Amino acid sequence: MSGLKKLISIISAAAVSVTALTANVSALETYDPYSYDRWGDPVASQVGYTAEKYVDGEMIGCGNFYEPADLFISHDNLMYIADKGNNRIVITDLDFNFKKELKEFNYNGETLTLKKPTGVFVDQYTGLVYICDTENDRVLKSDTDGNVDRIFTKPESELYDQGLTYQPSKVLVDKAGNVYVVIKSVTKGAVMYNADGEFLGFYGANRVQQTAEVLANAFWNLISTEAQRERQAKQTPIGFSNFDIDDDGFIFTVTDSQEINTDLVKKLNPRGDNILDSLGVSDMTFGDMPPTYYSIYSKRSSLTDIDIGPSGELNILDFQHGRIFQYDKECWLMFIMGGTGDQLGLFRSAAAIESYDNKLYVLDSRKNNITIFTRTVFGEIVTEAANLYNDGLYEESLEPWRNVLKYDGNYRRAYIGIGNALYNKYEYKEAMEYFEISISRGRYNRAFEGYRDQWLKENYMTCIIVIVALIILLTVYKQLRKRGKIVYPWEKRRKGGV
Repeated sequence: MSGLKKLISIISAAAVSVTALTANVSALETYDPYSYDRWGDPVASQVGYTAEKYVDGEMIGCGNFYEPADLFISHDNLMYIADKGNNRIVITDLDFNFKKELKEFNYNGETLTLKKPTGVFVDQYTGLVYICDTENDRVLKSDTDGNVDRIFTKPESELYDQGLTYQPSKVLVDKAGNVYVVIKSVTKGAVMYNADGEFLGFYGANRVQQTAEVLANAFWNLISTEAQRERQAKQTPIGFSNFDIDDDGFIFTVTDSQEINTDLVKKLNPRGDNILDSLGVSDMTFGDMPPTYYSIYSKRSSLTDIDIGPSGELNILDFQHGRIFQYDKECWLMFIMGGTGDQLGLFRSAAAIESYDNKLYVLDSRKNNITIFTRTVFGEIVTEAANLYNDGLYEESLEPWRNVLKYDGNYRRAYIGIGNALYNKYEYKEAMEYFEISISRGRYNRAFEGYRDQWLKENYMTCIIVIVALIILLTVYKQLRKRGKIVYPWEKRRKGGV
């Protein structure tokens, strides 16, 4: 009975600790921060970023926003806001001091105006601004004074179905000056132009998810006639909804869909190949995980924007739940922030995300404002540890990972980070303990193999001496038995006729 009471008291103490932790981390936030354990179930976590404030058009001094659709921070630390409902691009500095707005443009003496712009990008090499003038069916390439250098319109090519509309929603430019445009009606990937405006084709198309229906159609295609195949419904991929480019020229895409699990997030090389596939990163890595036992939400995440941070981290915006998911450059989950609601740090219609230094900027198209999140002390420690480890500085990352656990004992990534750091220091036995806590079976097995080999090397001579001694003893024993020097009592009784 005393054992049962002890067990109950331990469970009660644990429950109180978890409650205290949750209360501590969420006391200053309007949402409950969480992460995931090994089984995909949400667990309480510390806050990586805290909502500092919000700003709107009135506070900036440019008049209220109306359904703003996109954000971009340029290389010279200016923020460009695609204010869709007001048909303009607003430019501020990072302290939200109003600089100017782009509303009218000059193109060879002709005045152009915007109509529902939904995307903006600034080329860091030329300083030119690319604007998705969505309902005018064009992309403008302009300087910051509104002088248009080039207009990108629907490609006149047999590769582009002329029956499709051309309403550009997002745009970016690579180092070579190639322009990539996301078109709402196009599912073959981004429409790609060279610097001179020549249509080059499509880039980075998503795959068709291998559902039972797709596999069945593939089978029937093998045995159908040509006429039957023409009548069958054609399977097409879902086009991605947004993208970003990192300093190395890799393009990251997100697909806003609750119906598929394929190509939700991709990292594309210049050929359009998804590098995350070769790294073994699962599509289920991103957004809210489907847990083993229960779910926080009845609806899956709807990924609507992606931003690549200064250290290569991935900031992904979930439109469905107003969540921000931050991953390190190796796609390990770091923090989850935000939610739906009207309070600071919550969103009604999260539309775009950008990052600079230790801050995140999230645009809400229904609240018509921008929320600024600042990294916390806990967030700084996690970021330092992850960056050190990902840069191969395993020993240097060990102490920061230990500090992470002082703040949050539920942070599974820290156990894995410490285990990996110890493993790389050849401290296999200690690494096994951390891998066991994090339930990382593959890593535990590798550490065990290392520990076994290490023990054998350290005790090689002792093992040889013991083995030789056992062989000698066994040999002497056999000789003595053979000569009758060793006779057991029952053998004596048998010889005596007893």
